[in-house]
Amino acid sequence: MELFLLSILAVAVAEIGDRSMFLAALFGMRCRSAWAVFWGMAAGLFLNQLLSAVAGIWLFAVIATDWHFWVVGAAFLAMAVWVLIPEDEEVEKDTRARSAFFAAAIAFFLFEMFDKTQLAVITLAGASGALLPVVLGATVGILLITTPALILGKRFAASIPAAPMRYVASGLFLLIGLWTWAEAGGWMPDLGLPDLSGMLLGAAENHE
Repeated sequence: MELFLLSILAVAVAEIGDRSMFLAALFGMRCRSAWAVFWGMAAGLFLNQLLSAVAGIWLFAVIATDWHFWVVGAAFLAMAVWVLIPEDEEVEKDTRARSAFFAAAIAFFLFEMFDKTQLAVITLAGASGALLPVVLGATVGILLITTPALILGKRFAASIPAAPMRYVASGLFLLIGLWTWAEAGGWMPDLGLPDLSGMLLGAAENHE
């Protein structure tokens, strides 16, 4: 139980102000079914944390460190295109919900890849030798931070037209993708923020 609570605390603190909150809010604005997004988000996060605890070190060895942020950035540029596609009002509600579930699951799975949260999970699982408490605690910790953002995004979406919202969401996804690429290329100015790329490289070197 102590390890479970420690994992919740460590990951929740790491997620405060993270771009995952922004992503949750965007999904709240974009998708009609908040529950579908929540469960998709939970599924994607759980799978990501499980992968982190089981095979995170192996992934760092297989995928060159220099390519980590490029892959994540490309995923968000793809999301920028996806949100521009208008929803078909004739599509059944359950179909829309399934689409939102899988979109959220895939997006959060990819977004948390090579993130500082994943590094925290690798460290906690490696140090303790315990899989389930760390994975469940990390998933709950992220959901505690991202769920309020999802709810706020959903409420905000009801007050603005759908078309402008799609363009705003697309632009924000585009900025996230370009920001990630800028971090990968070392083009970001020093704003006093944590150096995520440096954290990633340091963690990878420590596990070689």
